[in-house]
Amino acid sequence: MEAPGCHGDKRLSVEVVPDQESAGIEEIVRIGTRLQDKRAENDASQDGKVLRGVHAKSHGCVRAEFTIREDIAEDLRVGLFACPGKTHEAWIRFSNAAVLREDDLKAGKDGIRQNGSRGMAIKVMDVDGEMLSQDNGGHNQDFLLINTPMFAFANVRDYLRLEKILDRDPLGADPTAYFLPAVLASLGPEVDGEDSAITQKRQFLQDMVARDPLLSGLSAQDLKGTIASAKVAAAIAQKTVRNPMEVQYFGAAPFLFGPGRVMKFSVAPREPVEQEPFDTITSDIPAPDYLQDAVRNTMQGDTILEYDFMVQTRNEGEDGLNIEDATTIWEGELAGYIPVATISVHAPQTPHGAVEAENCERLAFNPWHSLSAHRPLGGINRLRKPVYFSSASHRGADGY
Repeated sequence: MEAPGCHGDKRLSVEVVPDQESAGIEEIVRIGTRLQDKRAENDASQDGKVLRGVHAKSHGCVRAEFTIREDIAEDLRVGLFACPGKTHEAWIRFSNAAVLREDDLKAGKDGIRQNGSRGMAIKVMDVDGEMLSQDNGGHNQDFLLINTPMFAFANVRDYLRLEKILDRDPLGADPTAYFLPAVLASLGPEVDGEDSAITQKRQFLQDMVARDPLLSGLSAQDLKGTIASAKVAAAIAQKTVRNPMEVQYFGAAPFLFGPGRVMKFSVAPREPVEQEPFDTITSDIPAPDYLQDAVRNTMQGDTILEYDFMVQTRNEGEDGLNIEDATTIWEGELAGYIPVATISVHAPQTPHGAVEAENCERLAFNPWHSLSAHRPLGGINRLRKPVYFSSASHRGADGY
């Protein structure tokens, strides 16, 4: 294994590293390890085991083939995509983004179950080229995706504040306080004749924020990031996933695409299935592990599921890249993806057998398991490098 900081630290001109970011990342790594231990000790579902710091609950890992398209355009034959028609073996892990192994539709404080963020992690095996860091000695390219095109946190500073808030919770899992300034801001200033309930709620929130050393005195930029986080969280809550193998996923953060270009990537099923919202008033009430059940049922069939791996690129000097704000998307992004590879998953498979499940949990995914041509960019990706290495090492994963 190579140390996290050995390769790939050259900055592009599109990256702007804030003062104190390195110190913030180091603190997040320390808190993250403490949170892993706290959850292992206090969360009964973990049976004393140290799990991933995020994406702790797996819906299953499946074997796949990752094939570069024969018709890939010349200007997209970069890095992993340089050889049309080449096929790699791959692993895919489907997961919840949450820090605990909890109900797939976790109930809020109002008791209403709601959607959460879903993840798809792809490990493309035995790739050719200069690596940023090796994966347990292997040359593997990892792609980590979620089911929204933006992250819930803009930068390292915002994520550090979240981690400090989680660290105050006995389970290390309650982020509620992080969002209070955004809720307060949504109420706006007091106006004549407003409902007394709104006035009381505003005063209550103002008092809570003022008493909390992590929330009082936020800068305008901090508040902007918190509001952006709240908007992403609201979007996640509206995004139903009935089967994690049937929906589109996004890399969200930016990555290098050879010299002078930046990419974002996405994976979408060739035959997407509309994910109807749950009607919890009737009998349409899913089990706590319904997403794992969906993967199991899908993989008991006799079919081939195909996905398009897609990219879109921008030149390094273009406006609107927002490399340092992972809560944003590019103008026209959702319509701009171009298929460059095909992912094929052959059923039947048994992803939930005892051996298969254990092997799945021992896998370590990190965006810095990467070819130099696809170097991760921006603060959130700079954060993920040591945090994911530390998380994997602390839980004894096979590759980190």
